[in-house]
Amino acid sequence: MSRNGIRMWVEMLLRRPWVCAAAAWLVLMVAGGLLARSAGPAQVVDLPLQPPSAEHWLGTDMLGRDFGWRLLAGGVRTFGLAAGAAAVAIALGGVWGIVAGFLGGRADSILSRMMDMALAVPALILGLVVLAALGPGETAVVLAVGAGSSATFARLMRSESARIRCREFMIASQALGASRFRLVLRHLLPNLAPSLAAFGALHFGWTVMNVASLMFLGFGGAPSDPEWGRMLNEARLVFGRAPWQVIMPGSAIALTVLAVQRSGEAWLERDRS
Repeated sequence: MSRNGIRMWVEMLLRRPWVCAAAAWLVLMVAGGLLARSAGPAQVVDLPLQPPSAEHWLGTDMLGRDFGWRLLAGGVRTFGLAAGAAAVAIALGGVWGIVAGFLGGRADSILSRMMDMALAVPALILGLVVLAALGPGETAVVLAVGAGSSATFARLMRSESARIRCREFMIASQALGASRFRLVLRHLLPNLAPSLAAFGALHFGWTVMNVASLMFLGFGGAPSDPEWGRMLNEARLVFGRAPWQVIMPGSAIALTVLAVQRSGEAWLERDRS
């Protein structure tokens, strides 16, 4: 991004306090999570289910671990898993859509029908099918969520690739003898990147939700590792005694999804300006 682009984005953040607050929340979440990981969130520090106090500002969980530090550390893990899943979705969907849109003809028809079939099934259900084949684990969750939402990116890349393929500079390069590989690498991908980045930012919030949902169902990671979805699953067992342990991770997921959506909308508007 150029210096002028960064300045325009900063000015947009300052003009829109909600977007500025969303960006601040994401920065604080990541910084607090990195700090919490060094505090040993898996260590038992007190008696189980202690109420919030000056020493433990969100009390302790059902095993006596500091719930506040675990909440912060869990945010980084959830965010990291969601980022990995988004990268898988962009990679799979990008290749899928670019091949369909750039080649056209029979290949486009077959790949587009495959997109229609994948889009007819909710992404979370597709993720569960992938998990059934791969088995539990955080890596499997990342692959499942990414593969489940790849058809959405494929549809976008297919339409954008087909549109750019008919542009004058693509036709001229092809007439001058440029290979397909050169056309894709030098002309198609640079023009697809802004749309893919903007849509990826908007879609990232749903990726966070799907990752947390699968972790809530118990498909990934060790029980000692803090993660928002897993923490919600554990906290539901003690909701009557410690309701804040359900409210805080749920609120953190909701705020993170909202913050990502607002930041993605600001990025999309900056790219259009």
